[in-house]
Amino acid sequence: MQTIKAGVARIDITPVLGLPLVGYGNRLQGSTMVHDRLHARALVVEVDTTCVVLLSIEMCYLSQSTVQAIREHILHRIGIPLAHVMISTTHTHAGPRDRDPRNWPRPLAEIIADAAVAAYDARVPARIGSAVGLLYGYSINRRWLDRPIDPGVAVLRVDDMAGNVLGVWCNFACHAVVLGADNVAISGDWPGYMMNQVETACGPDVVCLFTQGGAGDVNPLTAGVRQRLRSGHTVTAIGQISANYGRIDDERAWSIGDRAGGTFDEVAELGDALAAEVLHIVRTLVCESGPTVCSAQCVMVDAAASAHDYPHRVQSPLRDDLPEIADDTHIPVEIQLMQIGQLMLVAQPGEVFAESAWMLKAQLRALGFVTPAVVSYTNGWMAYLPEPSAFPEGGYEVDWAVSLNISAQFQPRVRAAIVPVLHQMRAHS
Repeated sequence: MQTIKAGVARIDITPVLGLPLVGYGNRLQGSTMVHDRLHARALVVEVDTTCVVLLSIEMCYLSQSTVQAIREHILHRIGIPLAHVMISTTHTHAGPRDRDPRNWPRPLAEIIADAAVAAYDARVPARIGSAVGLLYGYSINRRWLDRPIDPGVAVLRVDDMAGNVLGVWCNFACHAVVLGADNVAISGDWPGYMMNQVETACGPDVVCLFTQGGAGDVNPLTAGVRQRLRSGHTVTAIGQISANYGRIDDERAWSIGDRAGGTFDEVAELGDALAAEVLHIVRTLVCESGPTVCSAQCVMVDAAASAHDYPHRVQSPLRDDLPEIADDTHIPVEIQLMQIGQLMLVAQPGEVFAESAWMLKAQLRALGFVTPAVVSYTNGWMAYLPEPSAFPEGGYEVDWAVSLNISAQFQPRVRAAIVPVLHQMRAHS
């Protein structure tokens, strides 16, 4: 008879005050206060002899070296294979830089691994269930304001055998940039607020993990942004590639990428909206009582462009946030596939566009996976990973990719590489 166990945990990772926050190149000072504490949240699911770990970290990104260290700590302490550990960040732009050891009293990788170990030790017999909902009206395409976003909200609910919620994992696509460069308070931005709201509603011992979907070209649409859209000024996209309500050379234009003036009231606005949808899904879905699948695999895809693709390489926009790339003629990128029951995750270590998320989820559904989700900012940091169609348009995100020699064909390579592995996983489910 199949045995299903699960455990959850939450560990404080709030950094010390005074050090730089990551996410904006134009911040002029380090943090001055803690508005809300940051956490590493962990969910462990074990089906018979297969065990996987999902981690949600309230930081902008984690470098490959930090991810490797976390995985090695987990392997050493509880024996879970590296490929079975999925480490995602919420992408808050009001958190610390992972490669600055001054932020914590001991190595960050050890602290985050503590959350996985605590969740593993807390395992109890469990049931799981997943479903998809949607949230419109709180996100906007920041490259082309009239182009679509991905409104999908994926949720995994984990119960104990008495039907009490143990943990919630959720996924939605929207940059965690309600707060702008003028904010110097440590905060989880709207994802942190949302997770706290779900945890409060479900019970004091419940842990809610949030992960980003295809948010690379998606920004918050909050009250302040709506007001600016109606200001009478031209509104330009991030990177100055498009304009609405006027000419792109309008001297009074406001950029959708300018997040200065974002408020904690707007943090709550977006956080409350997603929390309400997540809770609705949690309350309506039924946890599965029959056989459950649990598996994980990693596929390596070369992200490097050919030598002649970019004759004029631009400089990376933010010099302090460069990915760890040893040789830009061969850039191995990990694509992690993880199945938990009906939920199938495709994870990438960077900023995935909404268009990529639609195509990947359509690919998963065509193969018979009922609850598909694309998880960005996972298992490392390769900055932006745009679709081929974005490269002729240029802009901020594309400049990142070109500066790092990321191929315009990376996303098609991903879709091609994962097909045979998905077929294998589907055959065994």
